[in-house]
Amino acid sequence: MKKSNGSITIADVAREAGVSSAAVSKALNNRGGISLPVQRKIEKIAQRMGYSPYIKARQSGMYASTLKYIGVIYASAGEHLTRDIQNGVDSVLHDSGLYELRYSLNLQSQMYSEERKSIFLEKIMQDKSIAGLISVFLNISDSNIARLHKSGVPVVLLNNKSDCGMSVYIDNVEASYDATKELIGLGRRKIGIIMPSESTENVWAQRLEGYKKALAENKISYDPYLMVSETSFQLKESALATVELVEREPAVDAIIYGSDVQAYAGMEALKEMKKRIPEDIAVVGFDDMTFSRISDPPLSSVRQPMFEMGREGAKMLVEAIKEKDFSNKIVKLKSKMILRQSTHKNLPKEKLI
Repeated sequence: MKKSNGSITIADVAREAGVSSAAVSKALNNRGGISLPVQRKIEKIAQRMGYSPYIKARQSGMYASTLKYIGVIYASAGEHLTRDIQNGVDSVLHDSGLYELRYSLNLQSQMYSEERKSIFLEKIMQDKSIAGLISVFLNISDSNIARLHKSGVPVVLLNNKSDCGMSVYIDNVEASYDATKELIGLGRRKIGIIMPSESTENVWAQRLEGYKKALAENKISYDPYLMVSETSFQLKESALATVELVEREPAVDAIIYGSDVQAYAGMEALKEMKKRIPEDIAVVGFDDMTFSRISDPPLSSVRQPMFEMGREGAKMLVEAIKEKDFSNKIVKLKSKMILRQSTHKNLPKEKLI
């Protein structure tokens, strides 16, 4: 006898697909570890049988089926960034009558291809309780945004830009341009850059564009040998990337990092190589984390308005849901260069108390 939809289990799907329950769980939760053809097969069988995974809170009856949710998708990023963005989102959703579901994705293992992104978004479109999406650091293609809109799901991209959906982003071209220009003004000419490859997400392509623009305006040739890709944002890997850059180009006299965390590790690696900061090599980070004020030396960094980005994105999405207006809207925010002793030796230290 065929079971009703409500009694279909993950084991039933596994049996029908000829795979293990673990494989079904990986496929339906985008955890990787299986091939795309197998994932597609499991998806189709689960859909035909009427089975779809639910978050634990729903399984326990914590949420009523009549409630509407905002899905907030976080791609891998530093906790300090997501915390500030989340606080901005929460400041708007608190009184909106909408609830929140958070998805945390690893770009390297889960969302490394457009096809995997499409599979993930298909599941969201099947969930009729999702009223809208906020995508944080995860770029969604115009075609996928159009599909979501057709399903009645508006999308806001944070720190990415689209000509199709709604976007709130930081002017990363200007931010990187300002950082590079500041270093050039200090007489630096061999400026290295350590960040993820520009091919991974728009933000890195934009930062590379700003870096190149500042070099060109000051008649300094762009040298791709001065760029090292580091995507993990882990201390060890960032330190190794710094060593690679200095060994590759011993004349490097400044380094711009994709994050403060990378810069912290980079400064330790530079000290081990007997490089003085900033006399031999000036260092600039991105994000202006709290510890940048007390690192040794204190780190010059680009401060980004993450709380404002989360708040503006949530406001834009709530309005789109209420007005049923999914038209293209773009808000551009500005960053601020914070100067400290990692670039300017004689600056006075900030007072902490």
